[in-house]
Amino acid sequence: MLNELKVFAEIIVTMVIIPAIVFFSLAGAIVYHFVKIKKRQEEWDQVEKMFDGVFNQVTEIIVVVDKEGIIYKANETFLKYQGKPADKIIGKSIQRIPTDYIYEDNLDELKKAIAEKGIYEKDIKFFHKSGEVIPIHLLFKPLKISGKKGAEKTYMVITGIDLKKTYEKDEYISQQKEELLEIQRLAHLGYWEMNYLTKKIYWSRELYSILGYAEGEVEPNLDIIYWMAYEDDQNRVWKAFLRAFQAQEKIDTHYRIKNNRGEIRDIYLRIRHYFTKNNEHQRTIGILQDVTKQVDLREELDAQLIFTDKVLNNSRLLFIEFNSNFEVRNINHVVHQLSGIAYSDIENKNLRDVFGNLNRAHRIFVNENLNFKRPLPFKDYKGDIHYIQWDHAMFTRRDGENSNILLGIDVTETIEKRKALEASFVQDSVTKLPNRYKLEEVLDNYFNKNGNNYEKNLALIFIHIEGIHVVGDAYGQHIEDQLMRSLSERLYGAIGKYGLFVRRYTDQFVLFYPCEAGTGIILEICQLVVEMLKIPFVIEGNSFILKNHIGISKYPDHATDKENLIRFGSAAMHEAQRLNVDYYFYHESLEKRLKSNVNGSKLNNN
Repeated sequence: MLNELKVFAEIIVTMVIIPAIVFFSLAGAIVYHFVKIKKRQEEWDQVEKMFDGVFNQVTEIIVVVDKEGIIYKANETFLKYQGKPADKIIGKSIQRIPTDYIYEDNLDELKKAIAEKGIYEKDIKFFHKSGEVIPIHLLFKPLKISGKKGAEKTYMVITGIDLKKTYEKDEYISQQKEELLEIQRLAHLGYWEMNYLTKKIYWSRELYSILGYAEGEVEPNLDIIYWMAYEDDQNRVWKAFLRAFQAQEKIDTHYRIKNNRGEIRDIYLRIRHYFTKNNEHQRTIGILQDVTKQVDLREELDAQLIFTDKVLNNSRLLFIEFNSNFEVRNINHVVHQLSGIAYSDIENKNLRDVFGNLNRAHRIFVNENLNFKRPLPFKDYKGDIHYIQWDHAMFTRRDGENSNILLGIDVTETIEKRKALEASFVQDSVTKLPNRYKLEEVLDNYFNKNGNNYEKNLALIFIHIEGIHVVGDAYGQHIEDQLMRSLSERLYGAIGKYGLFVRRYTDQFVLFYPCEAGTGIILEICQLVVEMLKIPFVIEGNSFILKNHIGISKYPDHATDKENLIRFGSAAMHEAQRLNVDYYFYHESLEKRLKSNVNGSKLNNN
């Protein structure tokens, strides 16, 4: 009985417990697999999110395609070039991108390059929607990605570099390099560097020039720089090296050299040593500046200042010293006499206060330019204007501050004489009217301004006076001159208000009339002249009646340039004289007749 119960119990255990163990084992396995899948999904999502974050931080173009050329990923730079959102790009063929690159046609070449080198490169053209063609350099690299189910899939990562931006950067860097070299040349600033790790020495282009060599003519060597120094200065240079090394800071010194061309140059040297964190000597740099011109100028100005009391204060030169803020430091006795400013009151006065109350153009010229190419007005304490020709120089005082020197000479008398000479050149000596040269000058200015503006109007009225030479022959030159003065005054009083009235030749006057030259107003002017000449001229008890003939040429009706306008007016005046009429307006038929007469005369002479 007991044996039967024991067997029955074993059967029960076999039928219940073992299936239960199997069930729970299977359930546990299912739960474990589910947890593992979930964990893997979370890891995949995290990796994907991190990948996208890094992917979009790259500034170049990046796009990932599968083996059929379907776009799988694209970064923000790529989307910006396309001008489209991601949903319009992802899942589409790469061939839809507007380029001259055909993906399928280059597939064999791509596979071959990948197999041999691991990468494939290609320059293409991208057609931007703005119409701009952008050169792009593409770099293809294969990428294997495990999918969510663990399956591995091969993609192609395509990186694009905008060559236009690269060219612009290279051009900018090249330009900056050239500008730096030009600055070094203008400043006469050379540079050398000794690298103790590589044992190499570098000289800049300008350093070769300062030392008297062509670039690359000699191998850079510190001994050359040292032995070029004057023997008296070599000890100073060596001590500067040591002080810079011991103090580990920059050291400045000044010395002289005789360079390879035999030139004596003043050199300003700055030395600095550089060390690693472990206090190992890494490199030494030196900056050399050729300051010969500055030294020469400073010495020259110092010499001038020594003799200021003996020279400047015993001459007619004007002397003003002022700082960079245009605050006057010193003047000499000539400036004191002209300005009326006492020596005790000059300190810190502005330069404008010494020059007087100048107009705005002169103030700007003095304050901003200091390039005195022409004389400037100088108003003295009486209000009289003097014209001073200035010369400017700048030097460094012993206290290190920059100072400016103005030396001037009073050229007022010369300018007044020149103005008088210029006036006499364009003025008739007998009548004091403007002469033919003044007329030419006025016409040149007029045509320079209005030569192409045919809405402007101008008339030249030529007046010929008969009988002038007869009066001179009969009564003498002084009677002729008096007659001409009376004639000029009368005509000027009658028609001078209309424009510039000129005595062109002995018996010829011209009225420059730059207004609406209608026939009516011109006839009025001609009639005034005729009426004025009907009145006899009485000179020293003698009565004279003069006759006139008038010719008129107009701009733009008759001529559009100065030479023809004068020629036509003169021809019209002579035609009035030939026809014995008071006035004659130029007509093109006159020119044809005059030219036929000239040609006929030549034929007859032959």
